[in-house]
Amino acid sequence: MKLEAEFNRIEEVAAGFNTHYEVFKYMKGLTQDLGMTAFLIMTLPTVDFVEIGATKIITNWPAEMVDYYDAHNLMVDSPVIRRMLRSTSPFNYDVEAINTDRGEGKKSTVIELFKRYGMEKGAYFPVHDAAGGRGAMSISGSRNFSMIEMAKLLFIATLIYDRLSQLTLNEKHKPIEFTRNELDCLRLTAGGRKGAEIAKLLDLTENAVNNHIGSAIKKLGCTTRTQAVVSALRLNILRV
Repeated sequence: MKLEAEFNRIEEVAAGFNTHYEVFKYMKGLTQDLGMTAFLIMTLPTVDFVEIGATKIITNWPAEMVDYYDAHNLMVDSPVIRRMLRSTSPFNYDVEAINTDRGEGKKSTVIELFKRYGMEKGAYFPVHDAAGGRGAMSISGSRNFSMIEMAKLLFIATLIYDRLSQLTLNEKHKPIEFTRNELDCLRLTAGGRKGAEIAKLLDLTENAVNNHIGSAIKKLGCTTRTQAVVSALRLNILRV
């Protein structure tokens, strides 16, 4: 009965999320409660996506880690992605063991990267939405999970991904009003421009640029510039 009550509570909490930011706060708290380091909720990549930056929905992976991961093409031939595309079963991972068959260059690079950020172990939970879109949740840190923890986290992953899909669908049908400066700053950010460069191009102060970008981030329900850019591209607010 105790476990059933806990599952009912989780279901109620997930149903109450109204923004991506609320999901982000919940996942951050859950990760900390489990004694882990980082979480990632992503769409599973198609042939068109070879960067984790383009597939993540929400995460607290350090931005510099995501940039390094993509700069070294670590998603290409990823054994984790291959496994999730073949099966919907959740699984624990150890970064050394799961990368055994990679080429020596990528093997050592990815192992060093995940260890550097304290994410050498954890689990992935493949999920899907009502439209058949496939995704996954991962929680990473210094340990693996028990069978009971895996069952609970798979339930959470299923509810969270379904709720995020609903929120994204609602966003697509609910126009978000942006000012011209907000859109310009967001577009230039998507193009890789820094705050000082954007200020010069738009004849604004750097503080004004930061305010415009901050406002756009809030309207999109995001927490970082990178998340806001990905969300704006996904919703066709930006085209770069």
